[in-house]
Amino acid sequence: MRTITSLILLLAAQAASADFLAYSMTDGGKKPLPENIDSIDAKHLLNLEWGEYVGSKSRVGVLEVDNTSNVGGYVIGTGGASVGFGGYNREVPMNGIEAIVTDTLARTGRFRLVERQELGNVMSEQDLAASGRVAQPSGAATGNILGAEYLVQVVVTNYESDVKETSKGIGGFLTEAAGLPSVGGLGVKSGEGVVGLNFRLIDAETSEILFTKQIESVIKESGLTFGGGGPIGDLGGLGGFVDEYSRTPIGQAVIAGINKGVYDLAKQVGAQPASGSVVKAEAGQVWLNLGEDNVAIGDELNVMRQGEELIDPDTGLSLGSSDTVLGTIRVVQVQPKFSIASTVSMTGEAARGDKVMSLKQASPIEYADSWQE
Repeated sequence: MRTITSLILLLAAQAASADFLAYSMTDGGKKPLPENIDSIDAKHLLNLEWGEYVGSKSRVGVLEVDNTSNVGGYVIGTGGASVGFGGYNREVPMNGIEAIVTDTLARTGRFRLVERQELGNVMSEQDLAASGRVAQPSGAATGNILGAEYLVQVVVTNYESDVKETSKGIGGFLTEAAGLPSVGGLGVKSGEGVVGLNFRLIDAETSEILFTKQIESVIKESGLTFGGGGPIGDLGGLGGFVDEYSRTPIGQAVIAGINKGVYDLAKQVGAQPASGSVVKAEAGQVWLNLGEDNVAIGDELNVMRQGEELIDPDTGLSLGSSDTVLGTIRVVQVQPKFSIASTVSMTGEAARGDKVMSLKQASPIEYADSWQE
């Protein structure tokens, strides 16, 4: 009876720990979002608060933003400069959008981000898109090089900015980074921002596109209140730009569109138990590349050895492998970036490179039953 009672309490505790995937914070309240947010007005998706999550954090790299819209793109300087509302306002801030995508993925608490410099170095040496390198059985997989499971690419397919002047200024418009003269206190009477974004989730090892979603985001505003403040975190040298950008209709349309895209990416990746690899095994102890964000003392994990990789003869893509479960280990010590486990029951010796997966289920994804404006 005690065992049954303990199990019931454990299940109840796990259920209580589940949180909604995200909440809309734009209207001054906190409203949980439903599973499908396609029909929700973009203004309600401008400022999201992400729910608490306990589980595996997928390692993700963000590729450079591509632009197929009918307007040009430009790169923002890193001097904390704000955005001018002249010609440059109507072009796509390429690295600014990339920074917002990266920040939003990180804020979900469900992803670990590959450093941009690290990703850039690898991608400059090996052309993932054009060479077909990843699909070759003899080629080095991008995922193995980066330690990434997924790559995220965002393509700007439409970018329409309509900002009209008034005598009132909202200040701070600059163009130092672009090498243009300052235009002073240009104001806004009304405006509309329309953006199209295509999100792609790519298997980092095979380059297969696992998920794609076309996002359309429209923000219409009158007067000087464009929100801003809150939807974006610390973006380092681009913080000044993003602060100004988030106060414009087109900037808000981009932010809301990115929130919508990342929401769908989080659904695709899903809630997964913590998983990782054996770093080393010695004297009955096993070191894991899972830190305090992934496991806790007392967690038990299965140890698995990867069998022969199966390669599709027609496509050259990996079909996976047949894994053998060696046994179970229990975490006895946790550090920020690694943990140490002891053997519970094993049919063989754990070795560097063996995979591990937690027996503790991740918090399930929860959604609101419905949405009302």
